Amino acid sequence: MDNNSMIKLVQSCIPPLDGNSHKGQAGRIGVIGGSMEYTGAPFFAGISALKVGADLVHIFCTSPAATVIKSYSPDLIVHPLLDQPNAVNEISPWLDRLHAIVVGPGLGRETKTFEIVSELIKTIKRRNIPLIVDADALFLITHNLELIKDFQSPVILTPNKAEFERLCDKLNGQSGLNKLGKNIIVLKKGSTDEVYCAISNAQWKSNVGGSGRRCGGQGDILSGSIAIFLHWTLSNVDKLNLTYSMDKTIIAASLSCFAASLLVRTCNEEAFKIKGRSMLATDMIEYIHTSFQELYGQ
Repeated sequence: MDNNSMIKLVQSCIPPLDGNSHKGQAGRIGVIGGSMEYTGAPFFAGISALKVGADLVHIFCTSPAATVIKSYSPDLIVHPLLDQPNAVNEISPWLDRLHAIVVGPGLGRETKTFEIVSELIKTIKRRNIPLIVDADALFLITHNLELIKDFQSPVILTPNKAEFERLCDKLNGQSGLNKLGKNIIVLKKGSTDEVYCAISNAQWKSNVGGSGRRCGGQGDILSGSIAIFLHWTLSNVDKLNLTYSMDKTIIAASLSCFAASLLVRTCNEEAFKIKGRSMLATDMIEYIHTSFQELYGQ
């Protein structure tokens, strides 16, 4: 399927701003991440989801990160629960409210945090909530692939080049990606973004837009954007009008990756025109609205 056809499918899934929906209907997104050292990553993921069109974003982070993240934006709902003694029990009731969850931005690699996140992923699996796995959560998953085994809801892994190579090494080669599971999609980030999954018709490559600037935070913007597009495509899966027989859920997940990739790469391109070598992730966020309108017309 060519880019124009995929863009039209994305457009068919975007909820109209016609005044007929209530708060939360356009998307309630969760971000699990944020530690003492890393507070920017969960902010970038959360604020990007909001600016793309989510109504509410909840960030579940450690206590030292909470006040800092709150200071970045009053629009984010921040829960300092990830390092609490009963973290899993305190976070779990919130999960059922969410349409998609991003795990990993700013997570860090503390053993205790990984133990808590592992239990949360198991809970997310039982509740069939779509999941996006990024950053340090990819490190966790790569060393414990059982965590994403038998997911009935879509799971999107978003590795960069180094993370992709570690994952392939764990799977004894790139061909092993197809064995991750039918609902697992891998979006490899780079100069060309590329999707791998068990269904060949859902795979694609894109090098549209972008620039040579590789500042931190771009992957977090991508993961937050994927989360809200994933909610929209899954909610409108019957509108896709696909002419071939295949799992529409996987097509919807792949389409969300395409939509977010194209948007973020366009933001990168536009911000780079103005800022050049000085461009930061915060500069890219400022172009979400205009890039969205340019691509999707809403």
